[in-house]
Amino acid sequence: MGIGNSQPAAASVITGDLSAFFPKQVGPPSQYAKAIQHWMHLILVLQVAACVLRAVVLLDLLGCVWMVLLCGMGYYAWYHEMNITYISIWGAGCALGTLLDILAFVIPVATGLLKLELLATIVRIGTPCAELLGALFAWHLYRDYQRLHGGETFGFDPLGRTFDGFDPETNPILKGFTAAGSSAEKKYKEGYGSSNPFQTIVSAPNPFQTAPEQSPRKQNAGCC
Repeated sequence: MGIGNSQPAAASVITGDLSAFFPKQVGPPSQYAKAIQHWMHLILVLQVAACVLRAVVLLDLLGCVWMVLLCGMGYYAWYHEMNITYISIWGAGCALGTLLDILAFVIPVATGLLKLELLATIVRIGTPCAELLGALFAWHLYRDYQRLHGGETFGFDPLGRTFDGFDPETNPILKGFTAAGSSAEKKYKEGYGSSNPFQTIVSAPNPFQTAPEQSPRKQNAGCC
Protein backbone atom coordinates (compact mmCIF):
# COMPACT_ATOMS: atom_id res chain seq x y z
CA MET A 1 0.00 0.00 0.00
CA GLY A 2 2.81 2.40 0.83
CA ILE A 3 4.50 1.69 -2.50
CA GLY A 4 1.28 2.25 -4.40
CA ASN A 5 0.69 5.59 -2.69
CA SER A 6 4.22 6.75 -3.46
CA GLN A 7 3.96 6.02 -7.18
CA PRO A 8 2.18 9.31 -8.12
CA ALA A 9 4.69 11.36 -6.15
CA ALA A 10 7.62 9.48 -7.71
CA ALA A 11 6.13 9.91 -11.17
CA SER A 12 5.75 13.65 -10.58
CA VAL A 13 9.44 13.91 -9.70
CA ILE A 14 10.45 12.03 -12.85
CA THR A 15 8.25 14.18 -15.08
CA GLY A 16 9.34 17.38 -13.33
CA ASP A 17 5.88 18.14 -11.96
CA LEU A 18 6.32 19.24 -8.35
CA SER A 19 2.74 20.40 -7.85
CA ALA A 20 1.94 17.16 -6.01
CA PHE A 21 4.24 18.23 -3.15
CA PHE A 22 2.72 21.69 -2.63
CA PRO A 23 -0.85 22.58 -1.63
CA LYS A 24 -3.03 24.27 -4.18
CA GLN A 25 -4.87 27.42 -3.24
CA VAL A 26 -8.62 26.73 -3.06
CA GLY A 27 -10.68 29.88 -2.88
CA PRO A 28 -9.36 33.15 -1.49
CA PRO A 29 -6.57 33.23 1.10
CA SER A 30 -7.64 33.01 4.71
CA GLN A 31 -8.19 36.17 6.73
CA TYR A 32 -5.55 34.92 9.15
CA ALA A 33 -2.92 34.81 6.40
CA LYS A 34 -3.81 38.36 5.44
CA ALA A 35 -3.75 39.50 9.06
CA ILE A 36 -0.10 38.53 9.61
CA GLN A 37 1.29 40.06 6.43
CA HIS A 38 3.53 42.35 8.47
CA TRP A 39 5.65 39.31 9.29
CA MET A 40 6.02 38.69 5.55
CA HIS A 41 7.14 42.29 5.09
CA LEU A 42 9.73 42.00 7.84
CA ILE A 43 11.14 38.68 6.63
CA LEU A 44 11.45 39.86 3.04
CA VAL A 45 13.24 43.05 4.13
CA LEU A 46 15.66 40.98 6.22
CA GLN A 47 16.31 38.64 3.30
CA VAL A 48 16.91 41.54 0.92
CA ALA A 49 19.37 43.03 3.43
CA ALA A 50 21.13 39.66 3.71
CA CYS A 51 21.33 39.47 -0.07
CA VAL A 52 22.97 42.90 -0.32
CA LEU A 53 25.46 42.16 2.47
CA ARG A 54 26.22 38.81 0.90
CA ALA A 55 27.20 40.53 -2.33
CA VAL A 56 29.10 43.43 -0.75
CA VAL A 57 30.87 41.75 2.17
CA LEU A 58 31.30 38.15 1.05
CA LEU A 59 31.44 38.77 -2.73
CA ASP A 60 29.33 35.63 -3.06
CA LEU A 61 27.70 36.27 -6.42
CA LEU A 62 26.24 32.77 -6.79
CA GLY A 63 24.67 32.91 -3.35
CA CYS A 64 23.44 36.42 -4.10
CA VAL A 65 21.66 35.18 -7.23
CA TRP A 66 19.98 32.49 -5.14
CA MET A 67 18.85 35.08 -2.61
CA VAL A 68 17.47 37.31 -5.40
CA LEU A 69 15.38 34.40 -6.67
CA LEU A 70 14.27 33.63 -3.13
CA CYS A 71 13.24 37.22 -2.41
CA GLY A 72 11.49 37.43 -5.77
CA MET A 73 9.47 34.31 -5.00
CA GLY A 74 8.55 35.69 -1.60
CA TYR A 75 7.40 38.99 -3.09
CA TYR A 76 5.43 37.10 -5.74
CA ALA A 77 3.67 35.10 -3.02
CA TRP A 78 2.84 38.26 -1.07
CA TYR A 79 1.67 40.10 -4.20
CA HIS A 80 -0.79 37.26 -4.90
CA GLU A 81 -2.41 37.79 -1.51
CA MET A 82 -0.43 35.19 0.44
CA ASN A 83 -1.20 32.36 -1.99
CA ILE A 84 -0.36 29.16 -0.12
CA THR A 85 1.13 27.49 -3.20
CA TYR A 86 3.70 30.23 -3.72
CA ILE A 87 4.23 30.56 0.03
CA SER A 88 5.06 26.85 0.22
CA ILE A 89 7.51 27.04 -2.69
CA TRP A 90 9.17 30.06 -1.10
CA GLY A 91 9.34 28.27 2.25
CA ALA A 92 10.91 25.19 0.68
CA GLY A 93 13.52 27.41 -0.97
CA CYS A 94 14.20 29.08 2.37
CA ALA A 95 14.68 25.71 4.05
CA LEU A 96 17.05 24.53 1.30
CA GLY A 97 19.02 27.79 1.46
CA THR A 98 19.29 27.48 5.24
CA LEU A 99 20.77 23.99 4.98
CA LEU A 100 23.25 24.91 2.24
CA ASP A 101 24.42 28.08 3.98
CA ILE A 102 24.94 26.28 7.28
CA LEU A 103 27.00 23.59 5.59
CA ALA A 104 28.96 26.20 3.62
CA PHE A 105 29.88 27.87 6.91
CA VAL A 106 30.40 24.93 9.27
CA ILE A 107 32.50 22.70 7.00
CA PRO A 108 35.17 25.30 6.08
CA VAL A 109 35.38 26.46 9.71
CA ALA A 110 35.73 22.88 10.99
CA THR A 111 38.45 22.08 8.47
CA GLY A 112 40.32 25.33 9.01
CA LEU A 113 39.78 26.58 5.44
CA LEU A 114 37.86 29.68 6.48
CA LYS A 115 39.38 32.53 8.42
CA LEU A 116 36.84 34.07 10.78
CA GLU A 117 36.34 37.82 10.45
CA LEU A 118 33.77 39.72 12.47
CA LEU A 119 31.67 41.30 9.72
CA ALA A 120 31.87 38.30 7.41
CA THR A 121 30.96 35.97 10.25
CA ILE A 122 27.92 38.07 11.15
CA VAL A 123 26.74 37.94 7.53
CA ARG A 124 27.34 34.18 7.29
CA ILE A 125 25.31 33.59 10.44
CA GLY A 126 22.60 36.16 9.77
CA THR A 127 21.83 34.95 6.24
CA PRO A 128 20.67 31.43 7.20
CA CYS A 129 18.80 32.93 10.16
CA ALA A 130 16.76 35.10 7.77
CA GLU A 131 16.14 32.09 5.55
CA LEU A 132 15.17 29.92 8.50
CA LEU A 133 12.70 32.56 9.67
CA GLY A 134 11.07 32.48 6.24
CA ALA A 135 10.89 28.68 6.27
CA LEU A 136 9.24 28.60 9.70
CA PHE A 137 6.78 31.32 8.71
CA ALA A 138 5.81 29.41 5.56
CA TRP A 139 5.38 26.25 7.63
CA HIS A 140 3.15 28.14 10.06
CA LEU A 141 0.90 29.31 7.19
CA TYR A 142 0.88 25.81 5.73
CA ARG A 143 -0.41 24.40 9.01
CA ASP A 144 -3.14 27.04 9.09
CA TYR A 145 -4.18 26.17 5.54
CA GLN A 146 -4.26 22.45 6.31
CA ARG A 147 -6.34 23.07 9.42
CA LEU A 148 -8.92 25.11 7.51
CA HIS A 149 -9.25 22.48 4.78
CA GLY A 150 -9.40 19.46 7.04
CA GLY A 151 -5.88 18.21 6.33
CA GLU A 152 -3.39 16.65 8.70
CA THR A 153 -1.36 19.05 10.82
CA PHE A 154 1.77 18.35 12.80
CA GLY A 155 2.48 19.71 16.24
CA PHE A 156 5.89 21.14 15.27
CA ASP A 157 5.52 24.93 15.05
CA PRO A 158 8.29 26.53 17.13
CA LEU A 159 7.46 30.15 16.29
CA GLY A 160 3.68 29.75 16.08
CA ARG A 161 2.99 31.70 19.27
CA THR A 162 5.34 34.46 18.18
CA PHE A 163 3.63 34.86 14.82
CA ASP A 164 0.21 34.80 16.50
CA GLY A 165 0.83 37.07 19.47
CA PHE A 166 3.25 39.68 18.13
CA ASP A 167 2.80 42.16 15.29
CA PRO A 168 6.05 43.75 14.01
CA GLU A 169 4.07 46.85 13.03
CA THR A 170 3.39 47.61 16.69
CA ASN A 171 7.08 47.66 17.63
CA PRO A 172 8.70 51.09 17.06
CA ILE A 173 12.03 49.50 16.14
CA LEU A 174 10.67 46.89 13.72
CA LYS A 175 8.05 49.21 12.27
CA GLY A 176 10.69 50.85 10.09
CA PHE A 177 11.55 47.51 8.52
CA THR A 178 7.95 46.89 7.53
CA ALA A 179 7.35 50.43 6.23
CA ALA A 180 8.51 49.52 2.73
CA GLY A 181 6.13 46.60 2.47
CA SER A 182 3.24 48.58 3.91
CA SER A 183 3.73 51.47 1.47
CA ALA A 184 3.96 49.09 -1.47
CA GLU A 185 0.79 47.42 -0.29
CA LYS A 186 -1.09 50.73 -0.24
CA LYS A 187 0.29 51.73 -3.61
CA TYR A 188 -0.38 48.57 -5.59
CA LYS A 189 -3.27 47.07 -3.64
CA GLU A 190 -5.74 49.75 -2.69
CA GLY A 191 -8.35 48.13 -0.52
CA TYR A 192 -6.27 44.94 -0.12
CA GLY A 193 -7.80 42.52 2.34
CA SER A 194 -11.08 44.42 2.64
CA SER A 195 -14.01 42.25 3.56
CA ASN A 196 -16.51 44.58 1.84
CA PRO A 197 -16.99 43.37 -1.75
CA PHE A 198 -19.08 46.44 -2.60
CA GLN A 199 -16.42 48.95 -1.62
CA THR A 200 -16.04 51.64 -4.26
CA ILE A 201 -12.99 53.75 -4.94
CA VAL A 202 -13.65 57.49 -5.02
CA SER A 203 -11.47 59.19 -7.58
CA ALA A 204 -9.68 62.38 -6.60
CA PRO A 205 -10.80 65.59 -8.31
CA ASN A 206 -8.74 66.80 -11.24
CA PRO A 207 -7.18 70.19 -10.35
CA PHE A 208 -6.77 71.05 -14.05
CA GLN A 209 -10.41 70.50 -14.93
CA THR A 210 -12.36 73.74 -15.31
CA ALA A 211 -15.93 74.07 -14.16
CA PRO A 212 -18.57 74.33 -16.87
CA GLU A 213 -19.70 77.85 -17.67
CA GLN A 214 -23.10 78.85 -16.36
CA SER A 215 -25.81 79.87 -18.75
CA PRO A 216 -26.62 83.62 -18.99
CA ARG A 217 -30.08 82.94 -17.54
CA LYS A 218 -28.56 81.41 -14.36
CA GLN A 219 -26.00 84.19 -14.08
CA ASN A 220 -28.69 86.91 -14.25
CA ALA A 221 -31.20 85.09 -12.11
CA GLY A 222 -30.29 87.12 -9.06
CA CYS A 223 -31.04 90.46 -10.65
CA CYS A 224 -34.54 89.58 -11.89
